[in-house]
Amino acid sequence: MSAVAAAGAGLVPDADTGINIREGFDAELLYTVPVSQGSWVAMAFEPQGTLIVSDQDSQGVFRVTLPDADDPDSEVRVRSLKGFPYEPIPWGKRMVGGALGFLYAFDSLYMSTMTGFYRIRDTDGDGDYDEFKLLKKLRVGYEHSAHSIIRTEDGKGLYLVSGNHTPVPEGVGSLQPPVWATDSLLPEMPDPMGHAVGIDPPGGWICRISPDGQDWTLVASGFRNPVDLAINRQGELFTYDSDLEFDVGSPWYRPTRVNHVVAGGEFGWRAGSAKWPAYFADGNGSVIDVGPGSPTGISFGHHSNFPTEFQDKLFICDWTFGTMYTVEMEESGSTYTGRKEEFLNGSPLNISAMRFGPDGHMYFLVGGRNTASKLYRVRYTGSAEAGAGRRLTANQPLRDLRHSLEAFHGSGSGGQQAVEKAWPHLSHADRGIRYAARIAIENQPLELWRDRVFSEDHPKGAIHGAIALCRHGEKDLAGRIIAKLNSLPFDRLDRDDRLALLRAYALCLIRLDAPTPSEVSAIVANLDPHFPADDEEVNIELCRVLSFLDAPSVVPKTIALMKVTHAEAMAYDENLLKRHNKYGKAILDAMADTPNWQNIQYAYSLRRVRSGWSVDDRKYYFTWLNDTLRKSGGLSFAGYIRAIREDAIAHLPPDDRKEISSLLGDIATIDLASLPMPKGPPVAWTVETAMKLFEEPLKGRDYENGKRMFSAGRCVACHRIEGSGGYAGPDLGSVGRRYSIRDIVVAICEPSDSISEQYQASTVTLKDGGSLYGRLIYRNDEEVAVAPNPYDLGELVKAPMADVEKVEFSQVSIMPPGTIALMNADELKDLMAYLISGGDRRHRVFSGG
Repeated sequence: MSAVAAAGAGLVPDADTGINIREGFDAELLYTVPVSQGSWVAMAFEPQGTLIVSDQDSQGVFRVTLPDADDPDSEVRVRSLKGFPYEPIPWGKRMVGGALGFLYAFDSLYMSTMTGFYRIRDTDGDGDYDEFKLLKKLRVGYEHSAHSIIRTEDGKGLYLVSGNHTPVPEGVGSLQPPVWATDSLLPEMPDPMGHAVGIDPPGGWICRISPDGQDWTLVASGFRNPVDLAINRQGELFTYDSDLEFDVGSPWYRPTRVNHVVAGGEFGWRAGSAKWPAYFADGNGSVIDVGPGSPTGISFGHHSNFPTEFQDKLFICDWTFGTMYTVEMEESGSTYTGRKEEFLNGSPLNISAMRFGPDGHMYFLVGGRNTASKLYRVRYTGSAEAGAGRRLTANQPLRDLRHSLEAFHGSGSGGQQAVEKAWPHLSHADRGIRYAARIAIENQPLELWRDRVFSEDHPKGAIHGAIALCRHGEKDLAGRIIAKLNSLPFDRLDRDDRLALLRAYALCLIRLDAPTPSEVSAIVANLDPHFPADDEEVNIELCRVLSFLDAPSVVPKTIALMKVTHAEAMAYDENLLKRHNKYGKAILDAMADTPNWQNIQYAYSLRRVRSGWSVDDRKYYFTWLNDTLRKSGGLSFAGYIRAIREDAIAHLPPDDRKEISSLLGDIATIDLASLPMPKGPPVAWTVETAMKLFEEPLKGRDYENGKRMFSAGRCVACHRIEGSGGYAGPDLGSVGRRYSIRDIVVAICEPSDSISEQYQASTVTLKDGGSLYGRLIYRNDEEVAVAPNPYDLGELVKAPMADVEKVEFSQVSIMPPGTIALMNADELKDLMAYLISGGDRRHRVFSGG
């Protein structure tokens, strides 16, 4: 990962808006969206410079005529547009279904929603759209549905990006061979919070679409929930993908990242603990890992009239932290690395979409999830600059080579010619070119290249050829592939080749026939002498493979590593997190108390190993897990540690269980009986009666009483602030940054009004007429399990899948109603002050001024 510039450097407050912005730029609030027009999340410019926007829910689509930037007397005009397709989707008390993406191109307005991809036209030229054509039906993915649309780099088609909850539509071809699998060598664990349970590869996707909507091709996959796309001046495609903050502290946490989207790319998102690390040779890495956040709009500066230094920068927006960054790209082989800087930030400033207008100015929306919505414009007001800016062309020959290989992606028509051209490049020094060569080969008939794997002399070529063959070859090739991999000189391979070799072993063990005892012994004999190595990631993969094979020495060697290793903390922009107290501070507090992620990975790998344990090693292992359960991390952190521990206990031999029985007892959760009670008297609070308390600004509130009310309302049992609390609901450390007081009051008084899909409960309807309700924790071929108690997600109710009629999201929040019903007015005010402060006793709401 590349360097991160100091957060906030060069930012100054904008006098009119309060936004902190780069010097030389001016932010202007153009329009405050009334509640009657909803909360805007999608935007696109029409040729005449007007803006098309949409509410996320049911208020519809609007045309915005923008004021002239040079005429202070001109005003915004907003007009509702009629006839736009709308399929209401119940989501708590909300009815969602508004547009999530727009693009005007090919004399048409294209629109994506949760349920479909549309082409919309004005056929009579009167300025109103009158033809609405569904081009492709899409399955509902809630906020992880299809999102933004842009024109392709050649201007002849469209790109559409989708999150991982919407499957690839039917009838879509693929540049990747469609042999997607989880490809986790060790048994994966579902997310303990139930997030993305049952969602299989390929995950989030990007498709190229013809203007008439008839031809669809999957370009890349393995994303979580990217919202937008952008193309640089060299014609390369990028996206900004989301993290899962539940995973913070675990080895499979993947920060938000900017991805260079290559043709046929695989970016490795998988559900639960099965997410691929960036170094897996069968996937693609990132340009830059940004850190915690919620990615939204992105665009390159060459669409703007900003100074030359911004023309090649990628502008990326974050909803959670109310921040916009620029990413400075640097060529790295056939791809790029990046360095980020903050461009602007505000509080609250939950940016939902961004585009540069035909006038060269930047326009962005705040909104989403029924929050207060606004439209802003950003203009450059500094002195004019000459020059064309940087041109990233030094490595164009490498990109041209990669493109020439990508021409064979998605079709077997290249045949022998494709194999002959691509095969030598399996040994190329550049990772992107090796990847493109392998996908080109995988798209050709197996009989043209199967035997070349076994005759390949170059170690790099043999490894990547073996990876291809593991993905496509007959299962009975396992023995020959193992022999080929065993023939490679591990000690003479460079680091990347060692990691690729270990991944090739893993794919062989996952996808092909189980190894014979002699083959297991041969692999162990080849790898065991090199474990431990002098590289953390190589050690992780050696441990993973040797644990799968139940190697006799993997336990003592790994336990010895766990006692001495000190993996570096995950990279975060500490200055940003410190400055944005609330959510950022909660993450810093959690990370300060989180054990090193490498030891968690080792514990994960050892949980089912049976050979080589001593009593002392067992004691160390379970003592370490018990101690780790007291550490902090994301919402799923403790659940994962519990799952590792429970799996390890389940695989204990009876004699060992007796020896360490004192370490195997249950770990206590939050004791509800110990929580304080409000003084009252009780009030039957509604949104309207509660909001009367906040007609005047909060000030002089009691911090300690607010914190006490956070416990008295049982908020602490499900939510975290300042790094402490429960895990069933979202961390509330940043709630004041993202939501208004009214938004928070609605969430408390009417919890089913708007439910994030990450916390949505499910209803399991049984064939006998019964049902189960709660957070869906896992679902497999044998059974389904839900957690009905929001205060203890380890308390499961199960049913055999044979008895299940259907499983669907519930529109009733698992959050209990009436959490503030016992509080008096002062107690509710103090609670609200505590929430919007993010637990910061120095916040202005606790001062008298």
